[in-house]
Amino acid sequence: MSHSRGGPKGNFDLGKYIIVKIEKANHNFEMIVDPEEAWKAKQILKEMRQKEQNHEITVDDVLSTSEIDLESIFPTYDFFLNVKKGDRVTESDLENAFGTTEERRIAADFLLEGDFAWTKAQREKWLEKKRKQIINILARNSINPQTKHPHPPKRIEKALEEARVSIDINKSAEEQIDDIVKRIQAVIPIRIEAIQMAIKIPAEYAAKAYNTVEQYAQIKQSEWQTDGSWIGMISLPAGLQMEMLDKLNKLTHGRMQSKLIQK
Repeated sequence: MSHSRGGPKGNFDLGKYIIVKIEKANHNFEMIVDPEEAWKAKQILKEMRQKEQNHEITVDDVLSTSEIDLESIFPTYDFFLNVKKGDRVTESDLENAFGTTEERRIAADFLLEGDFAWTKAQREKWLEKKRKQIINILARNSINPQTKHPHPPKRIEKALEEARVSIDINKSAEEQIDDIVKRIQAVIPIRIEAIQMAIKIPAEYAAKAYNTVEQYAQIKQSEWQTDGSWIGMISLPAGLQMEMLDKLNKLTHGRMQSKLIQK
């Protein structure tokens, strides 16, 4: 087992790196990682898990994923009992705990199962990004059930603050939406809703308008009339209704027709 890329010797300053810890065979092991690169890789793994819901992500999956570069994540393949003290792990300890001394396989295991000591600044940065994602999802997919109109993003942002909603850094924005809607319902009337709508577009605008509709909605039924006009039955998030209709009205110079279909 070599450490050709160098690494910390004895006591050292972590600098831009953070520590990742993992418990195996009743021992705690540590490595140092680049937090930005590790975070990117963790998001890739999260996406893989979402796509392969019935498949457990393994070390082999990590090693075969071209988007994950272990050399960028781990500045060195040194393994420690305590990084800050410079207490290194023996090869026999690695073999007993991980069933191998192959450095990349062990590093991949750290990436999969390790506990990362994200810094406060990193957590705040990533939480803010996730908060903006949540606000965007709510603005596009929810309505005020009293007015049937979407809430503007600023109103949703204020509701999150008033309801003191905590964003979970370890969950995707989509996973948190249902719970967050329940929390902010105490502050504003809000409901996630999809609406059904019938649309008719005159022939001279039909092709371009059809492409616009596809960007916003799921087309349930589609009929091209003998005069070249298009009639569609669509379903779309309630919060996108006004935006889509505005674009279609501009495109057709106000000649399109639309009708909400009551469920």
